[in-house]
Amino acid sequence: MAPKPAKTASGRAKSKNISRLLIIAAVNVAGLIGYASYKALVPYVPPEITPLKAPRMKKLQEFGSSYQNDMLWGSYRSGLYFGMRTRTARPLLLGMMWFDPTDAATVHQEAIRHEAQQGDKLSSYGWVRHDGRSYGRQEIADGDFQLTVQMVKHRSEGSGYGGDWAVRVSVALTAAGRAKQDAAKAAAEAEGRKAAKRKLSLVFYFADAHWRSSELEMWPEQQQSKLGEGVQLLSGDNEDVGPWALHLRPGPSQTGSSSSSSSSMSKSAASSKLQFLGMRLQDGQQLVQLKQLMLQALVQNAQRLGFENGLKLWLPDIAQPRPNLAAFQVTAAVPSCFDLVFVTQPEGNSAAQRLAALSGAPLSRLAAERESLFDERFALTFPISNTPEDTDASALQEVSKAALSNLLGSMGYFVGASKVKLPPGSKPYSPPGSPPPQPGQDPLVVDYWREALFTATPSRSFFPRGFLWDEGFHQLLVQRWDPQLSRDAVAHWLDLMNCQGWIPREQILGKEARTRVPAEFMLQHPSHANPPSLYLPLLAHALSAAAAEPDHPEVLATQAFLKRAWPRLEVWYNWFNTSQAGQQLGTYMWKGRDAASQTELNPKTLMSGLDDYPRASHPSPEERHVDLHAWMALASSAMAEIGRVAGAPAEAVAKYAAAAEAIGSMQRLRELHYDAASGQFRDYGLHSEAVEMVWRNVPVPEGAAPKRQLVRQVNEPPQLQLVPCFGYVSLFPLMMQLLPPESRELGQQLQLLRQEQLLWTSHGLRSLAPTSSIYKKYNTEHDAPYWRGQIWINLNYLTLRALKHYSSTAGPHQEAAAQAYADLRANLLRNLAGQYHSTGYLWEQYDDTDGRPKGSHPFTGWTALLTLIASEAF
Repeated sequence: MAPKPAKTASGRAKSKNISRLLIIAAVNVAGLIGYASYKALVPYVPPEITPLKAPRMKKLQEFGSSYQNDMLWGSYRSGLYFGMRTRTARPLLLGMMWFDPTDAATVHQEAIRHEAQQGDKLSSYGWVRHDGRSYGRQEIADGDFQLTVQMVKHRSEGSGYGGDWAVRVSVALTAAGRAKQDAAKAAAEAEGRKAAKRKLSLVFYFADAHWRSSELEMWPEQQQSKLGEGVQLLSGDNEDVGPWALHLRPGPSQTGSSSSSSSSMSKSAASSKLQFLGMRLQDGQQLVQLKQLMLQALVQNAQRLGFENGLKLWLPDIAQPRPNLAAFQVTAAVPSCFDLVFVTQPEGNSAAQRLAALSGAPLSRLAAERESLFDERFALTFPISNTPEDTDASALQEVSKAALSNLLGSMGYFVGASKVKLPPGSKPYSPPGSPPPQPGQDPLVVDYWREALFTATPSRSFFPRGFLWDEGFHQLLVQRWDPQLSRDAVAHWLDLMNCQGWIPREQILGKEARTRVPAEFMLQHPSHANPPSLYLPLLAHALSAAAAEPDHPEVLATQAFLKRAWPRLEVWYNWFNTSQAGQQLGTYMWKGRDAASQTELNPKTLMSGLDDYPRASHPSPEERHVDLHAWMALASSAMAEIGRVAGAPAEAVAKYAAAAEAIGSMQRLRELHYDAASGQFRDYGLHSEAVEMVWRNVPVPEGAAPKRQLVRQVNEPPQLQLVPCFGYVSLFPLMMQLLPPESRELGQQLQLLRQEQLLWTSHGLRSLAPTSSIYKKYNTEHDAPYWRGQIWINLNYLTLRALKHYSSTAGPHQEAAAQAYADLRANLLRNLAGQYHSTGYLWEQYDDTDGRPKGSHPFTGWTALLTLIASEAF
């Protein structure tokens, strides 16, 4: 019998590679078996809208009654300039509007401020201090007016569920407003008359969203046309909060006196005109139309009053029977200051003392204490010692505080159900008791289950809702500041997982959220993923717990959290590993690109989070995406570390550690994604560089006007190849720290990174190299470039994080990594701080040529990672 031939090096490598693929396949099979077992036990409901049968994250002991009591109230109405609500399914709601009551533009231009909108063109607005729980200060510059809004929550003996709170609103003139007033005063004096002071109207409204059963008691004992020393505006009894009362009092004068005597109160506030309107809303849809309803009431009352003495936009002092929403307008000369105080258990013995403690001089002292505590805690949590040479240290610290604060102050609480499009061929489904489908209604569009979500939001003006991959970056910052708060947000996201392991990538929950989203973007598709960025903060929690004393309360809370999360994380991982698997075993691709699109230069990959970043020109089953490959390597290593801390079975931990090694191996990356000629990592797919957009005539009915459309023209047939495009996607093996410190490929990436003709700029790393054929090109006639050259902070942060890692790891490229880290960090901080102080905002993205801000603002989602960059917290 002839002896078996010895394995060659190539044979050994192939054998090892097959073993790696079998490990990945084994992880897939385990997930499928678990789902099949579950599916057999329940009556038919589409799995896409069936919750995962696992212990609820939100029911963890650390989120029990004490925590819920602390967190009941907050600035959770992310889409408003200012609003508060309770974290309940049918909340108590507070909102604020403001306008000039004598300016016709208030009517003609609907210049009532309420929802945060970029079209309002405010000079600046945002939370400059916010601790995420009990205190916040927001500064708003709107033309001639400067508003300061302070929110203070306070629990003391005698207070009820959720405690008491106060909102102080101070109004002053901006420098431009003072200049106008001085000019008007001079002109009036020249004519021998007295100049009128500028006035501003504030409207505070309060509602109980038990629309059918709630009733508010307005003006319990008397009406008064002037605020005077204060008045109880409202009272009520809520099934979650219990009895409560709402008071309005003059705040202190603008002189800054700390005296508690009545002489120190704002005289303009005390003499302010006070009007009201009580309404009975039928549902939440009328709430989202409140600005229009308010404007209608103001105009109708102005017409009734007449215009002999000028325009008077005042509420009409009427209330419908059994109101569940009440609005109160205070109109005062500027400057002025008002304290709005919410008191629980208003009939209790301590109610008067608690009211006094949250208004006037005592409120001033309490707010100052909270502000001081914030500053002290910030200095300890985010020390900034390594300030770039040409950046002002105090200015950098201030913008870092604002970034954190506006992220925390923009966290929202939403309740509702996503709209889901079931896959083609799905079994028809109609929930029990639902009305018959309407003509033209798509039978595959169904509701997810109704759920609550506590989440950070990217932008109050443009994206005031939850986004899955954004949230992973948000929580990197939040978990450094308040680990429990971060775990709470992540818990809410994980509870949104269906029994297959899918989480809808964009959460449009409730009527307020839906009004801000065009219908074509409303549907969520169960085959569409989003980067599993939640593994970033989850891994941070695990590493922090592993490095601390085992009996520390924070470690114990983290272990309990990760243990509860483990079944969900396994199902989530398995969903990615199966649903986003490529045609070739061990490869990955973002599913859902439109291969039939003829109106896009390069069909978008919204699922990747990088939207219009160029991929293979012709979507096909052969595609493989290097960024998703790197995400799966990160997810695998994170699962192994999380499993260790959570006390998962050793074989499960070993399985994920082996998967991490298999997916992230340098050999595998070279085989699938590496272009040796350029030294770049690339996507693979059916691609042609010879693609352009051209105008074509569109067939129209006879006699109709001619119509043209911009469509795609392919001048050379596509071929399967590595996509010749260098940008953020190419850096993912570096970002996820998959490259061995001694590897040639790491040195190549560092060299490529520093080339100005590619990604390096003096403002940060651009998303796409100018050498790309699609750099800065429109994707459709109206679809401007988005991830095609602009500078984005989240992936600059991941690159910095990797450079910091390699700069502290021995190897031939350690010094080059350290220099790249220092230079990139300095470039980013210089531009971010400079643009914030010149524009008043942090922005969604920045131009790669001059660093100017672009996109939505304020954008303190992942751009708030500035705080971590400044404090070198990676």
